[in-house]
Amino acid sequence: MAHSATSGRFDRLLDAAFATGTLATIATGGALLGLGWREGEAGRVFRLAGRGLLERFGVVSSAAPLTSVALGYLHHLAVATAWGILLALIVLPFRGLVRVAAALTVAVGYVVLAGTWLPAPLRIGYAVTSTIPGAVPIGAALALALLGGIWLHAVDRDA
Repeated sequence: MAHSATSGRFDRLLDAAFATGTLATIATGGALLGLGWREGEAGRVFRLAGRGLLERFGVVSSAAPLTSVALGYLHHLAVATAWGILLALIVLPFRGLVRVAAALTVAVGYVVLAGTWLPAPLRIGYAVTSTIPGAVPIGAALALALLGGIWLHAVDRDA
């Protein structure tokens, strides 16, 4: 029975982490759209990410402009969800105010990591978030998603 209770808790943690990863994808996607709108083109960040990925494989991105937007969007879905799940697995086991502090800390940690060391394909927002100021909107969106995940996990735990 103890194994079943532990397994049930881990399953609930994974469920909450996946839900939080989805929130992170949505929140950071909105932040990236905002960055694009600021430059006059909502899909700019996705187009640039797709272009960078295509060029890594030797494909001239100007030959496939819609493909670059789609690829950039798919890149965002994969990378943002992965980061959201990973960071949620770090944050969700904590309780109370420590959990809130952990969410804010890992979001700030992501901003520093993205702005200083993380290679472009592993960053949310690809090349436009390569500096700490450029990564701040993503960090803010991640923090909000992680804080939202806290309440998702609490509701699920009470059920």
